[in-house]
Amino acid sequence: MTLLTDPNIAFVLFVVGMAGILVELVHPTLLGGAVGALCLVLAFIGFSSLPLNAVGLVMVAFGMILFALESQVATHGVLAAGGLAVFVVGASVLYATPPGSGAPADSVAAPVIAAAAGSFAVFMGVMVWAAIRVRRLPAQRDGVGTMPVPGTAGTVQAPLSPVGTVHLGGEIWSARSVDGRALDRGTPVSLVAIDGLVAVVAAASVAPPGSLPPSPPRPPSQSPAAPPAARP
Repeated sequence: MTLLTDPNIAFVLFVVGMAGILVELVHPTLLGGAVGALCLVLAFIGFSSLPLNAVGLVMVAFGMILFALESQVATHGVLAAGGLAVFVVGASVLYATPPGSGAPADSVAAPVIAAAAGSFAVFMGVMVWAAIRVRRLPAQRDGVGTMPVPGTAGTVQAPLSPVGTVHLGGEIWSARSVDGRALDRGTPVSLVAIDGLVAVVAAASVAPPGSLPPSPPRPPSQSPAAPPAARP
């Protein structure tokens, strides 16, 4: 109990608990929620013996909520910067000694605030940098995510009998053969058209890699004519 009543330990437990709960809300994981709830319970046990300033506690929590919102909203770091400022101010005024009590003032140590704020700043900076880099990538025009054009080569995944699936342009499409005949798994096909969300394909005659075209047939060999027999 003495350890929990340390102002710095209670602050760290609250920050870790809030982080765990926010992770659970953004990316549900049983571990994050359990750890977050446990840390929050321990933090409030410590707060019960400390001169807690409710305004500072709300500011710390609000700053961390802004961090979570930055991961969901494209603000290019605006919410992260605002959250960092609110977090630091809230941590600085987290405890308030009643006037005239004569007790020494409790506060979160400056190195602890700096370490927590620096960790969040580095994490949010990397996240914002990665998001900006992804948004600046050129739009993908070919391949996955685009409508395949007639003639695109593919392979039967689930047998077409008469409807199955084919692999076209890096994606799996529902498909049927153009002439209605069944096609086995692994059969090479060529796209004929797109009918709604169904690819109409035709079997493609593809020679195995490295195979040579058949040689033209040779004309039948003729035996050389026998010399005429000598006359007596």
